[in-house]
Amino acid sequence: MAHLSLVKPLARLRDEQQQFVDEVILDAAGVTFERGSLAELSGTASCGKTSVTLALLAQLTANGEVCAAVDSCDSLDPVTAKKAGVVLDNLLWVRCGGRLEEAFLAADLLVQAKGFGAVWLNLNGLSENKLRQVPRTYWYRYRTRIKETPTIFVVTAAAPIAGSASQRPLGFTRENAVWTGNGSFKLLSGFHLKIQPNRNYYDPPSRTRAEVEYAEACDV
Repeated sequence: MAHLSLVKPLARLRDEQQQFVDEVILDAAGVTFERGSLAELSGTASCGKTSVTLALLAQLTANGEVCAAVDSCDSLDPVTAKKAGVVLDNLLWVRCGGRLEEAFLAADLLVQAKGFGAVWLNLNGLSENKLRQVPRTYWYRYRTRIKETPTIFVVTAAAPIAGSASQRPLGFTRENAVWTGNGSFKLLSGFHLKIQPNRNYYDPPSRTRAEVEYAEACDV
């Protein structure tokens, strides 16, 4: 990441704040994200939650907004992010090396800074036992601080942890894999994914397909 674009100054943020409050952003998978809200995406590995988050970051950074990724276990792959369309010059990447307290402190400071299009708290790779140690009050504090701001706070984890503090809790499930080719010469071409609201259990789940692309690594 050669440089980072300037975060919006507070004066400009206040001028634009009202128009951002009711804005809804759609990603390729059909998941909606509202400005000033906390969205929780949960599920096991390779279930699609990271792909959806990268699609959101790609849309925001491509429009010139600065976003932040707080990477608790250093699991973010910048090559994959770039292929997903994320403008890396507009992404602040905070690596925490598995230190959970530092991850939450970093996320808290970024939310207070304001001006970010999205703050992603990436808890992928942490066990459910460790996630249960997080006090529920943390999530309500995040929700209060981003209310009526242009920031979207996204948390991804193996299991739901934000509870009622999340306005958009979604559970991701990988249903089956899709292969191409015959016999022993087959390539994985994608996964069928199910996205289920964790709060409104009677709402029908949505389904999508994640494609697998085979290409040479790109420079970052």
